[in-house]
Amino acid sequence: MLWSDLLGRRIRQDGMDTLGVSTQTLAEQHLAKGEWEIAGDLAEYFLDEMTRINNALFTWLEVILAFPGSGVSVDGVAEPRQVIAAMRSFGPGDGDLVAVALACDAQDLDAASARIETMRVRMAAVHDQLVWWIQHLLADIAERHSEEAVRDVVIRTYEELWRDRYAAWPQMTPVERLQISVEGMRGHLSGPRHRGDVGIIEEDDRFRMVLDPCGSCGVLRRGDPDSGRPGCDPAGTRTAHDWSWNRVGVGWYAVHSAIVMEWLPQQEGRPPMRPLDGCDTSGPCNWFIHKDPSAAPAGAP
Repeated sequence: MLWSDLLGRRIRQDGMDTLGVSTQTLAEQHLAKGEWEIAGDLAEYFLDEMTRINNALFTWLEVILAFPGSGVSVDGVAEPRQVIAAMRSFGPGDGDLVAVALACDAQDLDAASARIETMRVRMAAVHDQLVWWIQHLLADIAERHSEEAVRDVVIRTYEELWRDRYAAWPQMTPVERLQISVEGMRGHLSGPRHRGDVGIIEEDDRFRMVLDPCGSCGVLRRGDPDSGRPGCDPAGTRTAHDWSWNRVGVGWYAVHSAIVMEWLPQQEGRPPMRPLDGCDTSGPCNWFIHKDPSAAPAGAP
């Protein structure tokens, strides 16, 4: 991991051959080589990746619960934020990270590997529950109010969450945009083992990220490839909207990608930020990061 002045924190800046490899896998590889300090550092960063994404989901929940149409808001803001603050501070992986550090100090390969895996499983359980909760709350808002109300919740969440997350996007190089995008989907625990593996393909004019499945709406729809928990057919759009790829059946959790990455930028006269293809389907989801952002086509990857 290297320091990023744009982000004000560390981020993995690997080459194309390893950037999409789960941070857990990299830590295990260094453990096997007896590189204990590097492995411990990677384990710490792995927990940070997962925590960063879970915190984003908590922020989204704060907005949903405070939304006037949610049916659970009391006085608009205070009570939902107090509930989420208590949940956010739990730290399900903190004890495991301490155990990993102790195992690395003792040069105990088996104990260190086992506790990294336990840390992932604990964090994944919280993550998947949050995704499930968001999906159901948004489905309820759509049912009791309107599909446009869900769009409005996502726009409000953009102001609270995604605007800050991607504030430095215009100043980033294409590779830096790829790095932060891949980091997010590693933190979502994407990939066939639900531990943060992302396919990366460099094309002439763009980078393609392949999520099979993505760790959020992909696992929600297709099931957890790690535990075997079955997927579901999440409630979604009944009408084709320009903010939902003009598709019906886009799950309410998944629709934020269309709004934030494509629809909102185009409403502001900009090209899509990070177009998607195949999101929330039975197949892989592809994300596209164009080397020349102005070349990103409107309405399609």
